[in-house]
Amino acid sequence: MSASGQLTTVVAPDSDPELVPAVAAGEQIAEPQGRPTTSGRAHRVRVVTTTLGMGGTQAVIAVPTTSADAATRRLAATLSVAGLGVAGFVGLLLWWVDRLGLRPIAQMTRAADAITAGDPGAHVPPGPPGTEAARLGEALTTMVATTQATNERMRRFVADASHELRTPLTTVGGYAALHAGRSPGPLDEEGRAEVDDAMRRIGQEAARMRRLVDGLLDLTGLESPDALRREAVDLAEVLHDVVSDLRVVAPDRTVTLEAPESLLVTADRDRVTQALVGLTSNAVRHTPGGTPVALRVLVRPGWVRVEVSDAGPGIPPEHLPHVLERFYRVDRSRSSGSGGSGLGLAVVDAVARAHGGRVTVDSPPGAGTTVGLELPR
Repeated sequence: MSASGQLTTVVAPDSDPELVPAVAAGEQIAEPQGRPTTSGRAHRVRVVTTTLGMGGTQAVIAVPTTSADAATRRLAATLSVAGLGVAGFVGLLLWWVDRLGLRPIAQMTRAADAITAGDPGAHVPPGPPGTEAARLGEALTTMVATTQATNERMRRFVADASHELRTPLTTVGGYAALHAGRSPGPLDEEGRAEVDDAMRRIGQEAARMRRLVDGLLDLTGLESPDALRREAVDLAEVLHDVVSDLRVVAPDRTVTLEAPESLLVTADRDRVTQALVGLTSNAVRHTPGGTPVALRVLVRPGWVRVEVSDAGPGIPPEHLPHVLERFYRVDRSRSSGSGGSGLGLAVVDAVARAHGGRVTVDSPPGAGTTVGLELPR
């Protein structure tokens, strides 16, 4: 375009005949250089003007923006769809985090608060399978169960001790009150005999209380997960020692043992010895003097069974389901003062269960009693 406004076409832009007159008019290039402008066309063009040389001649370059506009529209549509997809994904992610993480943890927190407050019906809800919340729920459930079991053991210990210690404490208190109520002054021979008898009875009751407390502590300790010190134990050797001791304690009894030369088991030696002594002592205590006692070992795949049998009067059938319970006595006339603490077989059963075994009691009418101690090898 010359200074006089005459237009000279050097290169036809894109062979578009409409483009030349569109940029020829001055108002069409009134916009700042490089800005898009229109001239009543269906599409926009981008016009650039520049002055050539000193004669004032201007070069006008116009390019249609149709392709750029289409690309812009496609980009905007793509970004819109992508934005909707990202928003949907974020929403789904937030729902997943809430559903599988935050919500179960909030429920567990409420359950833990209820358990802490002493709600007996509260429990930890399980989380979605395979998630960290599920593993957390399982850990909390195990912890709560362990705590409740510990509390239950303590309650049972206190209840049993309170019940069984009441009688000996009353006896000791009675003898002390009797002695305190005596008239002052020197004692005659009869008075000294009464005092000696009172002291003897107080000593007996103190020993009885000691047996009760020791038995209860044994039971409570055996219910603890770390109650045993497992090691390789020669069960045959332990049995020979128990039988030798029994023959010394009860010389009027015929005691026999049928066992292999050596039999290794993984167990707590002291606890197994305690259980076997309890079985043999129980057989001696509850049968008439001179009644034979027989011990026999049966070996099975993965198990060993020690049977202690006697030829006594046996146990009535109605009592058999209860003989392993604490303080249960078949003969109600036998108190803990004359018939033991009532914890013998209960301790034996606790030892067996702590090892993963069990105790069985068979007593056919008139055919004696056989108590079996089964332990895993």
